Amino acid sequence: MQNFRLKYGYAAALFYAALFLGMLFLNFTMNGFEPFSLALYCAMLACGLNIYASAGLFVLAGGISLMAGWAPFVTVLVQAVLVGGVYFCYARAGKKMRAEIALWLLPAAGIFIWLFGVYVYGDVIRALVVGVILYILCFVMTGALRCALFRAGRCRLTAEELIFSGAAIAATGIGFYKLAGGYAYEAVAILLLLLAVGTLKNANALCCALVLGLPEAIAQSAATGQAVLAPVAIFVAYAGAGLAFFRAGKLPAALAVFLTDVLLRYVTEFLGGMPASGFYLSLLTSLIPCLLFALLPEKWLARWAEKLKTYSEKQLTKMAINTERNLAGERLFDISAVFREIENAFLSLDDETQMDAGAEKAMAEALYASVCAECEFRQRCSETDVGPAIEKLVAIGSGKGKVSLIDMPSKLASECVNPSGVLFCLNKLLAEYRRHMLDAENAALGRKLLADQARCVSEMLKELAVEQSRPFSANAERERELKALLARAGIVCQEAMVTEDSVSLTATGNADTRRILRAVEKIFSPAVLSSKWALTADKFFYRFRRRPAFDAAFGTASVRKEGESASGDTHSVLKIDERTFLMALSDGMGSGEYARKISDCTVSLVESFYRAKMPPELILETVNRLLSFNKEESFACVDIATVDLGEGFADVVKIGSPLGFIFSEQKIEILESESLPLGILDGVKPTTLRKKLEDGDTLLFISDGVTEAFGSSADIADFLQTLSPHNPQALADTLIAEALARENGHARDDMTAVCARLFLFAPSPDA
Repeated sequence: MQNFRLKYGYAAALFYAALFLGMLFLNFTMNGFEPFSLALYCAMLACGLNIYASAGLFVLAGGISLMAGWAPFVTVLVQAVLVGGVYFCYARAGKKMRAEIALWLLPAAGIFIWLFGVYVYGDVIRALVVGVILYILCFVMTGALRCALFRAGRCRLTAEELIFSGAAIAATGIGFYKLAGGYAYEAVAILLLLLAVGTLKNANALCCALVLGLPEAIAQSAATGQAVLAPVAIFVAYAGAGLAFFRAGKLPAALAVFLTDVLLRYVTEFLGGMPASGFYLSLLTSLIPCLLFALLPEKWLARWAEKLKTYSEKQLTKMAINTERNLAGERLFDISAVFREIENAFLSLDDETQMDAGAEKAMAEALYASVCAECEFRQRCSETDVGPAIEKLVAIGSGKGKVSLIDMPSKLASECVNPSGVLFCLNKLLAEYRRHMLDAENAALGRKLLADQARCVSEMLKELAVEQSRPFSANAERERELKALLARAGIVCQEAMVTEDSVSLTATGNADTRRILRAVEKIFSPAVLSSKWALTADKFFYRFRRRPAFDAAFGTASVRKEGESASGDTHSVLKIDERTFLMALSDGMGSGEYARKISDCTVSLVESFYRAKMPPELILETVNRLLSFNKEESFACVDIATVDLGEGFADVVKIGSPLGFIFSEQKIEILESESLPLGILDGVKPTTLRKKLEDGDTLLFISDGVTEAFGSSADIADFLQTLSPHNPQALADTLIAEALARENGHARDDMTAVCARLFLFAPSPDA
C-alpha cells in the first residue's frame, strides 16, 4: 500500500482538521452516536497517515458519544487501541497491512455489536445489522480516501472508485445534515454542485447531483419513516438548470440555479403555509452559494477543468502519436541535412571551365617540344627571341578556338621556317583542349543539376519535418458533441477524433454514410468522406476531410497522324492531393515512336515531380536539362495546369505550346505561349499564368495538330462559341472531330484535346 506523507505546517493542520470534521459528521449518521468514524479511522491508517494523530482524532471525535452514555465512548476507545495497535505492530515489524485487515476489523465490529446490542439498543439483532454496515463502510471509506489521496487529479478513475467516493460522500453528508441542519447542508451542497457544473460541463454533473441529494433524502426518510425522494429530484433540477445556462457564463448558470430554488421553495414551502419571513430567510441557502460561485475567478474554474480533462481523457494514444511525429520530424531533419551537404559537395567540386594562363603556357610548352625542338634553326629563334610571338599566337588561338596564317604575328611569320607545322600542332592542341573543356562543362552542368535536386529534396524534407513535428491536437469537446449527434441519429460510435482538418470515427454496423456525414457536418462543415475501412465484419472506420468548394469533370480526345503507329502527343490528368489536380499535355516534336517516347518521358517526369510537390521552376529546369542530354534532338511543347479546387485558382505553364483556352457560356479567353520548347536551350523561360476559374469555366489544352487544322486562333474560338461547355468529354470529342473534318478526314499531324470543367458542389438536400 502507498503511504501518504504531508509536511508539518498549515496544509497539514487543515488536512487533519478536515478529516476530524469527517469523523465528527460520521458519528452523527445515526441517533445513538454510533462510531461510524471507525471507517475513516481505518482508511487513514490504511493510507499510511500518522498512527498517533489518527487515533487521537478518532478518540476526540468519539468523545461526543459521552452524551449517550459510557458504552459508546468505551467502544471508541477499544476500537482505537485494537485497530491502531495492529497497525503499530505491523509498522514496527516493517510489514504492510494487506487483506488481513478484514480479519482484524472483525473484533472491532464485534466490540460494537456486544456493547451497543446489550447496553445501548437492548437489541443484538439491530446491533448486528449496524455492525455489518459499519464493517462494509470501512472498506468503502478506505477505497474512497485512497482514491482522493493517490489517484484523483492524476489519472482516470475506475467505476469502483467513483462508487466508493460517492458512497463515502453520501455517508458523511448524512451526518453533516443531521448535525448542522438542512439549510446549512443545502447551502454547501449547492455550492459543490455549481463547482461540479463549472468543471465537468456535461451530464456527469447530474450524477454529482444524485450523490448530493441522497444524504438529505436518506435523513428525511429515516426521520419520517417514509421514502422521500424529493431532495434528489430537486438537486437534479439544480444541475439541469446550471448546465443549460453555463455556456452563457458563470453568472447565468448561478442565476438559473437560484431562480430554480426560488420556484421550488415557493411551490413546496410558501404555498404550503410557511411564513413569509421564514421563506425569505430560506432563500439564503441558495443565494449565498450562488453568489460565491459567481464571484469565483474564471481562471480557477478553467484550471480545475483543464486538470480534470487531462486525467479523465485517454492521453496515451495522443502522446504516442505526438512522440512518433516528433521522432519522424527529427529523422526528416537529419535526412534533410544530408541532402544539403550533398548539394554543398557538388557545388564545391564545381571548377572554372574557362581557359586560364596555365593552360596557355602548357600548350606553348607542348608546341615547343613537338615542333621547335626538332627544328635545325631553333638556336637562331632563341637568339632572335621568337618565344613571345609563339605565346601570342597561342593566346589568339585560345580566344578563337582555331588559328590560321593570318593570325600569326609578323615576327613569327618572318622568322619561322615551318609555319604550317606550328599551325597544325597548335590547332591539334586547341581541339584536344576544347574537348576537355566540353567534358568539364558537361560535368559541371551535371553537378549543378544534382546539386539543385539535392537542394530541392532537402527543402521538401525540411517542410515535412516541420509538419510532422507539429503536435497533434484533438478537440475533446467537439468529439463528445459528435458522439451525441451520432447517437441521436441511431449510430453507435465507439471512438471519435476531431482535428483542425479531419474527423475520424469508428461505428458499429454498416450505417448509411449519408447519415454519418450529416452528423459530421453539424460540427465540421463542409465535409467529404475521405476513406472507409472495414475493421471487422460489423465495425467500420470513417475519415472525413474538409470538402473543397469545387469539383471537376474531365474530357480527352486524340487522333494520331495518319500512317503512324503511335501518337507523339501524351496527356495526363493527375490528382496531386484532395484539393489539387494536375492537367498536362506534351507534344513531342515530330510524330511516331520517337516523338511518343519524348512526350511520354516529359509527362512522366512532370507527373512525378509535381506529385512530390517540388517547386515548379525546378521541375521545368530539370526536365529541360534531362531532355537536352539526349544524343538526338528531343524537343517537347508542354502545357501544364495545377488547379486548386478550394479557391478555384489555376496556375498555367506553357512552354512552346500552341493556344490554350478558358471559356464558359459567356466568354472565351485565349492563352498563348512565347517560350521555346523544352530541350532546345540549356535554360528555360516558360510562360506562366495565374487564372481564377469560376463555376462552369472550362480549361482546354490542344496540340499543334488541332491548331494547324483550323488555321488560326480566331477560327478555333469561333467554333468553340458554338459548343456547350457543360460536358467536357463531348467538347473534346466534337473539337477533334471538327479538326479532322477540316483535314478531309486525313490527320496530317497528331491531334489531342484535354479539358477540365469546374463546378461548385451542390448543397445536400438535408443541409
